Amino acid sequence: MLYHLGRALGHPRGGKVGRMAERIGPGVWSLQGETVTLPVTITDARITAAVFTSPVRAARDLLADVPLAPLSVFGRAVGVLMCLHYGEWALKSYDEVGVGLLAVGPGRRPGLYLLDLPVTGAFTREAGQDFWALPKWLMTATLRFGATKTDVTVGDGDTPVFSASITHGRLRLPFGVRSSLPAWSCLDHGAQAGKLLRGRVPMRLSGVRLGRAPYSVRLGEHPMARRMQALGMVGRPLLTVHATSLRGPLGEWPAVSARSSRAPR
Repeated sequence: MLYHLGRALGHPRGGKVGRMAERIGPGVWSLQGETVTLPVTITDARITAAVFTSPVRAARDLLADVPLAPLSVFGRAVGVLMCLHYGEWALKSYDEVGVGLLAVGPGRRPGLYLLDLPVTGAFTREAGQDFWALPKWLMTATLRFGATKTDVTVGDGDTPVFSASITHGRLRLPFGVRSSLPAWSCLDHGAQAGKLLRGRVPMRLSGVRLGRAPYSVRLGEHPMARRMQALGMVGRPLLTVHATSLRGPLGEWPAVSARSSRAPR
């Protein structure tokens, strides 16, 4: 069964562009004339993220076409806005902005489900769609990591999507964080079309600052902006996280059967 993303709200660049990557062996892919072997290791990235809450019903509507349901925390859904810059690695160098939602799937297992993941590089867009069924599309963006805040502006061609300023928290952790985040993914196109995948996102962080810091945003008339509004990304975040370094391995995400245990509505 194919799970069609964004039927109601639409996806701006969700369709497949050009040729798909080709799997040539276990964990080995051919893409744009290059061979990529998984896992690949993020060696030089930085991240700013903000966590928001929203009504569960609004979040549930965003998951209407995938076998997932919002993870409810004290009766609220939890969404995440992420801004990342990757230095040169296996998927090249690029900026990335993510809008995600904590969700439960088969087996009542929790994970981050990404609704939008625009990037500034064509190679990583194709890799993300085909290797991991991630909703990557090409954006125009300005992303600046300052000493006290991160500023981001995202566009879809000439169409403004949003601009935001995320202040870094005051609490500086004197130690690094070594972890990973479980994740779900599903697309209706690409090499993984129609499959529900489950994997882990590396979260080996250093230079971490936490807090409930000021945040400002201006949304455009765009499907991604409407998803952000539905997830409450127009008010003050519950938490902000900034890290000067993010590293870690990103391996294959196996397919999960959605027939035996569909998340409840």
